[in-house]
Amino acid sequence: MLNVISAEWMKLKRNRIFAVCSLLTLFASAFIVFKDLVIVENPPENYQTWLMSIYIIVGALLSIMSGFIITFLMQREYEDRTINNVLTAPTSRIRFLLGKLAIWFIWYLGTLVGVVIIYAIGGWLIYPDTFGFAGMKSLVVTMLKYCLLGFVAALPLLTVSVMQRKLFYPTIMVALAFTGIEMFAMNMPFKFARVIPWSAVVVQSLVELPFKEDLLTLGSIFLTGIIGFVAAYWLFKKQDL
Repeated sequence: MLNVISAEWMKLKRNRIFAVCSLLTLFASAFIVFKDLVIVENPPENYQTWLMSIYIIVGALLSIMSGFIITFLMQREYEDRTINNVLTAPTSRIRFLLGKLAIWFIWYLGTLVGVVIIYAIGGWLIYPDTFGFAGMKSLVVTMLKYCLLGFVAALPLLTVSVMQRKLFYPTIMVALAFTGIEMFAMNMPFKFARVIPWSAVVVQSLVELPFKEDLLTLGSIFLTGIIGFVAAYWLFKKQDL
């Protein structure tokens, strides 16, 4: 498996899509901090309100960029026909998909860590008297929970990327749809928001829930992720390359 990941990593050395997506996400985060620190005269009164807004923004940015990342990882293989060469070597289709998933996750987690660092610095600068270690803990725990659950809920993008083959837009359009649901989550009726996986990410991360609702939202998210990966493998296995 490590050989598969290493091979995937080698393919990316001369490509800028990962760097561009990461830099766009990091620059957008840095601009928000700069805006609230320098441009806006009256930022949110307390850091809790400020953090609530940035969770949604970061989740949306990573969701959209994920559409570009997984599209590039899969679509390029079909378009360049390199997928045929890879699968004629001793690499199973499940390992091939797991390699793509691993590279996607490495990019996602690395970018997320960078974003957390930017907002941690921003919190200390904008709210020097109140942010403290309590704000830092809240930022790190909630951001990691929010975005990692968002990654699981986004796994159906892998399914769409397998189905689209050489096309470029379907996965990106689906990623935008997932992002729209996520951003609209707090305005949805709760009975729907808790079971739709992409809004359930928001509910699970930002709302205090009783035990049964906890299980329902987590079940919706993880079931979607499992189905997304299994469906991707099943479709990929049946494809005539």
